[in-house]
Amino acid sequence: FSTSIMTSGVNVPLIELINAGIEDRNGVRQINGITFNVTRGEFVCLQGPTGSGKSLALNMIAGIKRPSFGQIFVAGDCINDFTERQMLFVRRSMGIMIQECLLLEDRTIAENIMLPALASEESYGEARARADRAMKECGIEDLAAKYPAALSAGQKQIACLARAIVNRPVVVLADEPCAHLDIDNAQHLMDLLGNVSLTGVSVIVASHIELYPNTAACRPIMLNG
Repeated sequence: FSTSIMTSGVNVPLIELINAGIEDRNGVRQINGITFNVTRGEFVCLQGPTGSGKSLALNMIAGIKRPSFGQIFVAGDCINDFTERQMLFVRRSMGIMIQECLLLEDRTIAENIMLPALASEESYGEARARADRAMKECGIEDLAAKYPAALSAGQKQIACLARAIVNRPVVVLADEPCAHLDIDNAQHLMDLLGNVSLTGVSVIVASHIELYPNTAACRPIMLNG
């Protein structure tokens, strides 16, 4: 891993996809190649119809799915052939919000938010301090001792955002974060994501709706599949 994701040069796009995509078992391309780049601290919203590759782009950036063709660069390094161990290192610098918010029902919100820090081998005390800071940044300190069942859909998504930023990532990948929210809660969540980008974190949102943060500039990217 020749270039640290934390210290790559400002002139190098943090994320870059060049004609990247997936083929099925018969070698048929499922979508057209995806090409776009994201600079450090930029807020980007991937848009397009179902099947256009919005979620796939995020999965390829995170190394959850490997491209059959094209190239994917993170901090200047092509990650196509990274080992799973190398991708684990890369993912530690990413905050990931998957489409279905998954919170462990038998743990408090604070304990859920601590999980990525604990997975990064931080001490319990440091993990809790990071969780407290993330909850404060997202305005949900009062939910720390509650369990997921007591939260609204909007509160659960904000908790997932807090969990995504608990390790101070350099990029947040959010897959349809507003899919099950009413317009007010959706806008609030997008504004919180905008605040995250203002701290220098790149934010890439995949969304089928045209909704942008009021708190930060956003560059829409249309994917056509």
